[in-house]
Amino acid sequence: MQLDDVLVTTSPDRVRMEEAMHRSIRWLDRCIAAHKNPETQNLFCIIQGGLDLDLRRHCCKEMVARDTPGIAIGGLSGGEAKDAYCKVVDTCTDLLPDHKPRYVMGVVSDHMDVP
Repeated sequence: MQLDDVLVTTSPDRVRMEEAMHRSIRWLDRCIAAHKNPETQNLFCIIQGGLDLDLRRHCCKEMVARDTPGIAIGGLSGGEAKDAYCKVVDTCTDLLPDHKPRYVMGVVSDHMDVP
C-alpha cells in the first residue's frame, strides 16, 4: 500500500480533504518511482476524497491512470453514515477496472469474533 493522507470522512473541511487527496496521489507517484521489486511485490494505490463524490471520482481517475496491480478504497469507517459509505464505495467501484483486485480498507464485520 502507498502512503496516504487520511482525514475523518465527516470532516467539513473540503479544502483540507482535497489537499489530502492530492498529497496521496503525489505519494503514490513517489512509491511507484521507488518500487524496486514489481515482479515479486504488488503496490496498491489508495483512493481518497472523503465523502465528496467529485473528489473520489477525480482520485479514481488519477489512480487508475497509474496502473497499479490492485486498488484500495481508503478513508472510510470514520464515523460516516452507512448510506454515505455505500455511495462512496459504489461511486469508486463503478470507475475501477474489472480485472484488478479491489480492497475496501477498514471494513470490520459486527459478526466477527475479534478479541
